[in-house]
Amino acid sequence: MQHLAPLVLDPVPAEEFKDGITVLARDLIYKEQQIEELISTLPGLDNSEADQERYIRELEDELRDAEAQRQEAIKEKDQILAKLDEVIRSVRRP
Repeated sequence: MQHLAPLVLDPVPAEEFKDGITVLARDLIYKEQQIEELISTLPGLDNSEADQERYIRELEDELRDAEAQRQEAIKEKDQILAKLDEVIRSVRRP
């Protein structure tokens, strides 16, 4: 196995290093503020676990109702298409 020589870097001038650290610190603070803002918009932070579970159950009920409506609409669509097919087939061509 080949051994690589240690990487030697030229030191950065003190003022440039200080400026770089200042920029990095500002970036970190900005990112932390963004994260805090995102966290504050998450649902349920002001609700107990029981409240969140109740809300999930309500959403599940709404989803079941919506699915039942969707199934009914599909059934109605199929019935209308069947009637339309009958009408089309019963029309006599000249």
